[in-house]
Amino acid sequence: MELTTQQQTIAFLWAFLLGAIIEILYTLICAVRVVSPPTRLQLFIGDVLFMLIAAMLNTLYAISQTEGKVRLYVIAAEIIAYVILYFSIGRFMIKGLSAAISFTSGVSHNFFVFIRVKSMKIISFLKKKCHKKNNSEKI
Repeated sequence: MELTTQQQTIAFLWAFLLGAIIEILYTLICAVRVVSPPTRLQLFIGDVLFMLIAAMLNTLYAISQTEGKVRLYVIAAEIIAYVILYFSIGRFMIKGLSAAISFTSGVSHNFFVFIRVKSMKIISFLKKKCHKKNNSEKI
């Protein structure tokens, strides 16, 4: 049985949404990689899991919406959504996350340097006071 034009349009729009969801999942995986650079094994496992999840979502979608058949317009909708989001929102999110991590690490480094310098001054002041008390008691 062939799908009507209305069913094909709805399938196209749902496939577009599915492509966007898959791209958001990929962006989240990239964000985790920015925060904590993975080893080769972690990178391999992460990529394999992403591909398995994407394949499972596509299979379930094909079964539920397009009678289990692979339709070219569905594949096109997913790829278009993925590419549009990857080269627009995804890139900016990763760059923004990298900038936020750099900024946060710089601020926290400066804060801890400030705390360390101030505590060293307090410690040296206390040592001088204690040293003067010890010298005065000996005399």
